[in-house]
Amino acid sequence: MKTIAQFYTLFWIIYFPTCIAFNELDGFGWIDEIMTVILMAFTFLNSSVSLNREPRGEYRLFLGILAFYVVYGLIFGENIEKAVLRDMVQWIRPFSVIYCTWILNPRFTERQKNVMLISMLVTLGAWFLYHPEVNVGADAEFPVLGQLAMCTGMTWYLWKPDNQKNAYIALAIVLSGMLAPKFKFMGEVVCFVGFVFFLRGKLQFKSPKTMLALVVLLAVTLYVTWEKFDIYYVSGLNSNELARPMSYRIAFTEIIWDYFPFGPGMGTWGCAAAADYYSPLLYKYHMSRVWGCDPTNPMFVADAFYPTLAQLGVVGIILFCIFWRRRLIAMNEIEDMRYYRVAWITFFCLLIEQTADTSFLSGKGMGFCMLLALCLNANRNMEEEEDEEEEDEEDGEELAFSTSEKNAPLVREN
Repeated sequence: MKTIAQFYTLFWIIYFPTCIAFNELDGFGWIDEIMTVILMAFTFLNSSVSLNREPRGEYRLFLGILAFYVVYGLIFGENIEKAVLRDMVQWIRPFSVIYCTWILNPRFTERQKNVMLISMLVTLGAWFLYHPEVNVGADAEFPVLGQLAMCTGMTWYLWKPDNQKNAYIALAIVLSGMLAPKFKFMGEVVCFVGFVFFLRGKLQFKSPKTMLALVVLLAVTLYVTWEKFDIYYVSGLNSNELARPMSYRIAFTEIIWDYFPFGPGMGTWGCAAAADYYSPLLYKYHMSRVWGCDPTNPMFVADAFYPTLAQLGVVGIILFCIFWRRRLIAMNEIEDMRYYRVAWITFFCLLIEQTADTSFLSGKGMGFCMLLALCLNANRNMEEEEDEEEEDEEDGEELAFSTSEKNAPLVREN
């Protein structure tokens, strides 16, 4: 277990600067893929040592489902083989990071936690130094900053003592992302504030009070993001000129029914592979005529995650929903309220982020996946810590008893 914690500490320290903060630099393009392969290999080599065997069967099932979709795409898919394999690499990343972290169950020392936190804060500071235009108040949006600030703030809240002071420090770290915010990040900040400062107990989904609170949270989130939300998902759905709403509309009103039940295959719609190996579906559904989606400039082909699900068909969408339903059930069973809050914040960040981004399938989304998996291990670690404390107490009692026996005065028999 010590080796696992040391490995994951190093993995964490390398990840945030290379895969989030400075992932656009030359030389960092494939580092997230390399790190994913290393994490998978380390997990397979050490899974017998880890104490959490619960997710192993589900992880094998996921790999089997992914293998099916790869074979299906190679045989029946609408794009070339390279697109299928490129998309496979993207799909295997987030789920493997969740499952592998969950299986390894790294238990960090306080020193390791502090080292990881310091590395994140240094990375956040270095990002501002590398982007001086933010410091002078330029009107610019940097989605990477929001992801980095949110992950750093949640980690601070998770690993520092549970008090109001550290909650406000965590909020200050998160709010640093507001210096160059995307609209969706404003919604994520609302979720952070709502869960950290207003949630006192677990969510009771059958309770009218809980449902009202979630409706209020949703209303506030929509209020602060309404300008872009309306453009892309309300009035924009009728547009034939905006790439993102067109991608949504075509995905869920045409593609999933035209290619029922398994979809047109991986690498065909809404993903990086569909842009890099220009998908025939972009011609078929007239997306090639939209600015930012034509063959010479496909920068908006992979502009939101949810339309990507259409390439897996109705079956793939159902399986994706089952995966998250199982995670939500597990999240609601977390006892430690700090881990409980962070798990739900992470879920809502991913939920919001992917409406206008595909970071779930890229290296940038790995941070949220890592945090979620750490939270899923909270109950197990709490039980183990309690067992260790009981063993220490028993050992102490045995030692005290043996010492008292040793020092007891000898009684001579007459």
